[in-house]
Amino acid sequence: MTSLRHSLIFRLALGYGLLFLLSIGVISSVFYIGTAGLLARDADKQIVAIAHQLEQTHDRSGDAGLLQAVHTLLTDDKDVETEVYLLLDPHGNKEIGNLTSWRLLPGVNDVLTNAKVQRLGRDSTSRLLVHRFGDGSTLVVGRDLYEQHQLERTILTALAIGGALGLLLAVLGAALFRSQLQARIAVIQHATHDVSAGNLNRRIDVGEAQDEFAGIARDINRMLDDINRLMDTARNVSNTIAHDLRTPLGRIRGALEEALQPLSSPDGLQRAAHYAIDEIDTLIGVFEKLLQIAEAESGVRRQLFELFPLRPVLDDLMELYQPAAEARGMRLRVEVEGAPIVRADRDLIANVLANLLDNAFKYAGSGALVRLIVRQDDKRVHIVVEDDGPGIPADALGRVTERFFRVDSSRSQRGNGLGLSIVAAVVSLHRGELRLEDAQPGLKVSIFLPTT
Repeated sequence: MTSLRHSLIFRLALGYGLLFLLSIGVISSVFYIGTAGLLARDADKQIVAIAHQLEQTHDRSGDAGLLQAVHTLLTDDKDVETEVYLLLDPHGNKEIGNLTSWRLLPGVNDVLTNAKVQRLGRDSTSRLLVHRFGDGSTLVVGRDLYEQHQLERTILTALAIGGALGLLLAVLGAALFRSQLQARIAVIQHATHDVSAGNLNRRIDVGEAQDEFAGIARDINRMLDDINRLMDTARNVSNTIAHDLRTPLGRIRGALEEALQPLSSPDGLQRAAHYAIDEIDTLIGVFEKLLQIAEAESGVRRQLFELFPLRPVLDDLMELYQPAAEARGMRLRVEVEGAPIVRADRDLIANVLANLLDNAFKYAGSGALVRLIVRQDDKRVHIVVEDDGPGIPADALGRVTERFFRVDSSRSQRGNGLGLSIVAAVVSLHRGELRLEDAQPGLKVSIFLPTT
C-alpha cells in the first residue's frame, strides 16, 4: 500500500477513475433533470393551465358552467389514470369529482403541493392545486403521481445500473491505464538498470511508436550514444595524451642526459636547455588547449556573452594575419556583408577564427587563397573560412573535431590535433552549428551563431 501511495502511475490511474466516475455522475444528473424533472414541470404547467381555464369558466358561466366543465373533463377519456378533479360547495360538500377522501387537502390557496388523498377509492399521492372562490366553493385540480414516481424509479434504477457498469468500466480502465503505463516505464527502467550495471550498449526498443514515451526513449538512447562517444573519446584522449607526452618527455630526457655527459661543452648544455624549454612549452600549449576545451564545454564562459559587432574583430585578424599570408606567398581575403552583430564571448570568437586561419595557413600550402566571409540574416550570423588547398579526405571529415585526431598526411607537421576540437567546443558553447565541407578543392568551414 505504501508503494502504491507513492506511485505516480497509481495516482494517475486513480485520478482517471475518479474523473470517469465524476463524469458519469454529472451526465446522470443532467439526464435525470432533463427527463423526470422536465415531466414534473410539464405536469405542473398543465395543472395550472387547466385550473386557470376552469376559473375563467366559473367567472363567465357561474357554478353551473364550472360543474359542466369539470364533468366534461372527467368523461372525455383523457388522462383517466392520472387526472384529479374535485368541486366542493361553500359548505364543503362534494358536487363532482373523482376524489373519495380529501381530509388532508392543503390549506393554502393557488399553490401547487403534494398531498395524500383517495382517488376512486385508492390511496394516492397527488400533485394538487386548490382554488377557493369568493362564494366559498372550492376547486381542486391535480394529477396522480403514481406513474410519475414509477417513471422516476425506473430512471433511477437505470442510472444505478449504468453507474455500477460505469464504476466497473472505470476500475477496468484504470487498471488498463496503469498496466500500459507501467509496461512502457518498465521497458525504460530495465534498460537503465542494465546500463547502470555496466552494459553501455543497451538501448531501448522504440519501434514505430511516436508517443511521449517513445520520445523519452529516443532521448535516452541519444544520451547513451553520447555517453559512449564521450567515453570512447576519453579513452582515446588518455591514450593520445600518454603517447604525445611520452615522446616529448623522452626527447627532453635524452637531451638532458646528453648534456650531463662529462665531455659536454657549455654550448651543448645551453642548446640542451633551450631544446628542453621549447619542448616543455609545447607540452604547456597542449594542456592550455585542453583547458580551453574543458572550459568551453563546462559553459562557465556564458556569463561573459555580450552583443558586439564582428567587423573590428575581423579587422584585427586581418592586420595580424595579412603579413603572415604575404610571407607564405598566400592570399588572404576578408569579405563582410553589412554590419553583423553577435551575442558571444569576444575572446573565444577571436580565438576560433585564429585557429581556423592557422589551420588554413598550415595546410593549404604556398600560393593558396584563404577567404574569411561573414554575413548575417534575421536569426543567425554565418562565418565561413575557406581555402583552395588539398583539403581533408571525405572519410576524415567526421572525425577532425575529435581531440588529437590528425589526418595521416598532416602528421609530419607540427601540431597536436586540438585546433578544431577547440572550435567545435566554442561553437557548441554558443549554441551554434559547425559544418566542415569539401570545397573542391580545399576545405570549407562554416559556423552559424545565433544573434540573440
